[in-house]
Amino acid sequence: MRMSALPSISFRIFFISLATWVGVGLGCEGRGGEASQKSKSNSNLTDSYLDNLNLLIEESPRNPELYYQRGTFHLEKDNVFSALRDARKAVELDSSKAEYHLLLADVHFKLGQFSETRKILEKLLVRFPEHTETLLKNAEFQLYLQDYPKVFELVNRALQQSAYIPRAYFIKGIAYLEMKDTALAQSSFETVVDLDPDYFHAHMQLGLIYGARLNPLCEYHFRQAMRLNPQKPESYYGLAYYYQQIGEIDKAIDMYKVLLHNVPGNPAALFNLGYLYLLEKKEYRIAIEYFSEAIKYDSKYAEAFYNRGYAYELLGNVQAAAQDYRNALALKPDFRLARKGLTRLGFKPKE
Repeated sequence: MRMSALPSISFRIFFISLATWVGVGLGCEGRGGEASQKSKSNSNLTDSYLDNLNLLIEESPRNPELYYQRGTFHLEKDNVFSALRDARKAVELDSSKAEYHLLLADVHFKLGQFSETRKILEKLLVRFPEHTETLLKNAEFQLYLQDYPKVFELVNRALQQSAYIPRAYFIKGIAYLEMKDTALAQSSFETVVDLDPDYFHAHMQLGLIYGARLNPLCEYHFRQAMRLNPQKPESYYGLAYYYQQIGEIDKAIDMYKVLLHNVPGNPAALFNLGYLYLLEKKEYRIAIEYFSEAIKYDSKYAEAFYNRGYAYELLGNVQAAAQDYRNALALKPDFRLARKGLTRLGFKPKE
């Protein structure tokens, strides 16, 4: 059954919204992409690094710096309880180092223990009122709490120590974004990349800001983000969606394929390719292949089942279409488009 007009299609572009803490918050990388560009050899190196730290701690069990280094390593690897033990040990051995307390705050935040995080940060602010990292960590925590006047107060205090702190301007940029002041956010992020051209998250935010305005400058920033961290999908999505918005469908398709080359099996990229072949290219069999791949990597992807079903419907395969609409409804009982699809094919959806 071929429809003369396209009914509504389920489309999910992977919207890149950096949550308050992503790229800003406690325990998160603020720049570059080195940490996520992992290979087998890098993994071996990090294992060797941990083995070496373990040996050094055996030889010098009263050295707090070694526990701090190992705790930082564990936190980066999401070994949170190991990080907690090491951070506590570092503080126990030397409570005069702000960095050790800050690591402990990072770990408590990662564990969702926000009252403990607040307690540590507030005490540090009293003890080290001019310590730049203490000021920035407190600013980040206030950003999480959405206390924007406090964020700016703390960041500005840090900038009094030095005007050349990219992360300080990035925190301000995120605060301005959350306050819906895109112009000041853009200005802050531009300051970040002026100070540090390799600041991944600032390039991402500038790409998103320019992309929302359909400004071609977004391409430069998304490509910088790709250069810095080719394993992160956000930049590819952002650029592909920009191409899509300006009608450059072939470029959008190519960008999703580049993403899949760098991050194989990404369900949302497979879905978006299917969508473009379905709606823009009218190549329904190719669309079905991409939706099927998306389902292979995410078996609960209701929208992929629906769109594959619609592609089958357009090819006249009523039974396959109906089955995919039922699959979509089994995953999302309130999926209105899937209900309409079954009705359109002459089947009664289950109540």
